[in-house]
Amino acid sequence: MRRNLHAGSSVVGSGTADRDRRTRRRVPEAVVVAGCALYAFLAPVAHAATAPIPGSPLDAYDRNIPYDTGVHRIARLAALIAYVLMIATVVFGVMLRLRFMQRLVNRSTFYGAHMTLALTAVIFGGIHGLTFLYQPVWRIGWPQLTVPFLGGVQRVPVGLGILGTELAVAVACSVWLQRRLGYHRWLRTHQLAYAAFALIWLHIFLVHPEPRHLNPVAVGVAVGAGSVLLVWLIRILPSQSRLRQKAFTSGTGGDR
Repeated sequence: MRRNLHAGSSVVGSGTADRDRRTRRRVPEAVVVAGCALYAFLAPVAHAATAPIPGSPLDAYDRNIPYDTGVHRIARLAALIAYVLMIATVVFGVMLRLRFMQRLVNRSTFYGAHMTLALTAVIFGGIHGLTFLYQPVWRIGWPQLTVPFLGGVQRVPVGLGILGTELAVAVACSVWLQRRLGYHRWLRTHQLAYAAFALIWLHIFLVHPEPRHLNPVAVGVAVGAGSVLLVWLIRILPSQSRLRQKAFTSGTGGDR
């Protein structure tokens, strides 16, 4: 009887030992599997963080594609000038609607400055786009430069910039159709300039990480966007003279 109990206990002990050995073997295996899964999850994120910006000089170096730094500087300078001129165009356009500014400066002077700034901004924006024809890493031709969201490199940010520029050109060209459209229809069409600015701002914000970090360029881009937002609010909010005129009109209508 004792021998049987001793034999049973030895069998139970050996079974427990085997389970312990299997558990010890499974623990490192589980750790390895968990580590592999964690690496597979974090590797794309780390690669995306360390990967070069598409279309940048480092991206061209990794692909063994020639990159012209002179063309890059021209594109950057043209973009900054176009952005500043675009902000000035919007500000001068709002000044045309403010009566107290017309008392200080003649309306025709504001109108001429507004049109000149708009035309110059479109020209520099076009120069900025044309420079990418000479950077092979961007793989942009005439179809990709004229049709939004057709390019392969940064398709969405580049497409937003192309769409915003073409919308700005359409708004500028609508001046010659003002008599055919009528003043009120033309004014609604002309107000699409705010949408064009928003699309171009999204292009600037998304195409390169520089505007998303604290630096002089980012501060300038933010100040420009804030200025346009401020004048847009001034434009859509009714003035005191309009409120008085509306109150006077409703008052006379009530008396009648």
